[in-house]
Amino acid sequence: MIKNIWNKIFGPEAEARRLNRDTKYILHALTEEHYGPIRAEVARDLRKDLDHLHETFIEKDEVYGYKRAQDHMRRMHNEARKQRDQQTLTALTLAIIYMRAERVGPAAQGACDAIHAYLDEWAPVTEENSGVLPPATAD
Repeated sequence: MIKNIWNKIFGPEAEARRLNRDTKYILHALTEEHYGPIRAEVARDLRKDLDHLHETFIEKDEVYGYKRAQDHMRRMHNEARKQRDQQTLTALTLAIIYMRAERVGPAAQGACDAIHAYLDEWAPVTEENSGVLPPATAD
């Protein structure tokens, strides 16, 4: 009984509710007039970020990949906040939410579905916009 209450307040169920709520709020804000001009750019950045995280961290190491991906995103998020780059900050926030929702599982599937719907609408995968980051080149 106490364990069930604890999980509803602090456990995966609570985190799933928070992720679903935050995703709806952010995506709603992107459809408003204030953020309207950047919504396509945010979607393109988000698609590239998610593809980069999966290729670089998660596919290579399933055990620690999510942790490393979250650490990487947190550093990038802090840097975007310092630079006051709203477009990058929004894309990184959604990427962090998506990664956490993947870890939580079916309870947070609503957040993943909402982000996929947003990406499908504003940054569909095409040949010139595959969403995959190009390999780093040494200069």
